[in-house]
Amino acid sequence: MIANEFVIELDDSPGELARVCELLGKNGVNLKAIATDRVGHQRFIRIVVDNDKKVMQLLEDGDFMFTANDVVIKSVADKPNSLTEIARKLGKQGVNIEAIYMLSRGNDKVNLVFSLDNAQRGAEILKK
Repeated sequence: MIANEFVIELDDSPGELARVCELLGKNGVNLKAIATDRVGHQRFIRIVVDNDKKVMQLLEDGDFMFTANDVVIKSVADKPNSLTEIARKLGKQGVNIEAIYMLSRGNDKVNLVFSLDNAQRGAEILKK
């Protein structure tokens, strides 16, 4: 399944994550998944939400630096080597994994968010 991911650049200071979460929460946006990244002195959060259009507008109005990307959500068995199989399958087809984070877990399944260099192709590969 293809979904949208927002990658938001944050200042490297206390309270920045709270500022974004408060903005989204006050406007009725629910976070489905979140992950944090740090590259050098830059901090980023990756989010998947329940209302893409609203988040796009909120981030633009709030002068946040962000990108919106397609990601693939894939349910995998909650057992050793499940991720190995997916990573190998994508790699053999030339699709690079840029980030992975968890959406949910239960009933012996893990729903993962895959940020790929080619989400459309990755989704096709992972359907097989």
